[in-house]
Amino acid sequence: MQTKLFPGWYVVFAAHVLLALIFGAAYSFGAFFSQLQANFDAGRFSVASVFSLTAFIYYALGVVSGALADRISTRRVVSAGVVLLALGFFVSSMASGSLQWFIAAFCSLVGLGVGLVYVPTVTAVQRWFVRNRSKASGIALAGTGVGTFVGPLAAGLLMQHFSWETTMRLFALVILVAGLWVALLVRSQPQELGLLPDGDQPSAGSSGPPASHASGMRLAEALVSARFWWYFGAIFCGSVGLFIALVHINPYAQQYALSATQANLLIGLIGVGNVAGRLFLGTIGDRIGARRLLLVLTCALVLLNLFWVNAQGFVALALFAVLFGVANGGCIALYPSVAATWFGTQNLGAILGALYTSVGVAALVGGSLGGLLFDLYQGYAASILLGAICALLSVLFILIAGRQSGPPPLAAETLRS
Repeated sequence: MQTKLFPGWYVVFAAHVLLALIFGAAYSFGAFFSQLQANFDAGRFSVASVFSLTAFIYYALGVVSGALADRISTRRVVSAGVVLLALGFFVSSMASGSLQWFIAAFCSLVGLGVGLVYVPTVTAVQRWFVRNRSKASGIALAGTGVGTFVGPLAAGLLMQHFSWETTMRLFALVILVAGLWVALLVRSQPQELGLLPDGDQPSAGSSGPPASHASGMRLAEALVSARFWWYFGAIFCGSVGLFIALVHINPYAQQYALSATQANLLIGLIGVGNVAGRLFLGTIGDRIGARRLLLVLTCALVLLNLFWVNAQGFVALALFAVLFGVANGGCIALYPSVAATWFGTQNLGAILGALYTSVGVAALVGGSLGGLLFDLYQGYAASILLGAICALLSVLFILIAGRQSGPPPLAAETLRS
């Protein structure tokens, strides 16, 4: 009987904290928005573009950071990302005299920092588990939702007592100390410690340390497969609606005379639902299959957008925000698990990084398209229906991707799936 905790769960804990740190830092930008606008005497577009460009950089960098982590130590790549992220906040705090220098420092260093941590950390979790992969992935990725909720709140509270420059320096210190501490727990795969995924015991008669069980496509092979591009399109379409909601639910609520406090709370409720979806839906994915649950949740996004288009009061919008967050959080937790099943785990870092560039493009497209449609039609109905249509396309693309041929499943994983 096993009494020691399987070391893979330490990797999950580290991933949860790291994702909370990096996305708490990235999404805290909204709390700094008005202070930065006043300090630099800049328009909203100039300041908002900092967030969009930073998001695009860290999602686009995933293909590079994932490939690096596949070839060298994941711990080294992640630690480098933590240092760059902390440096980004510190250097940006020193650039209060020039918006151009602030944009250059924040976008480059924060974008690089988040990009070097995100994909390698998520990939490591996939390699430590097979039977409990969706559950482990959900717990790890719940850190993203925690960070999204806590980061802006912490920044806002600190700026009630300190300047935005000092607040950024405090963020840099916490990121550096906490990030490097938990990075020590990150291991690329269980074979580094002579273990098997899920803590399984070697088969009878085997001798010596377990051989690596990682297998699957190389990035070049994945890029020329139809399955990769259908799945790329599915993740892109599934992400567009999320950014439409995050950017536009606040002004949507205020046009129905909801207070600014209530409108801001709706964004927080999406974050709360996001955490719940990632934490609790992963176990269901392990039982019924990650792809099947992903299809169910993406269908739910279609229905929730149709609910949103008719929601006006705070109660209705709060219900939408929580349920939308749950469904989206579940989808985000399941994307890596489905990718691991379809493409294997040997080069999963590079493949996930390439897939996640779709989220970076969605970050640029979702909010801006939603705003453009509002300007054209003087209402949010078209923007919300765009989210519903994109979710429907995501369902279709997942179904098509599932019908494509892929690499033969790893025997060891198949026996335990």
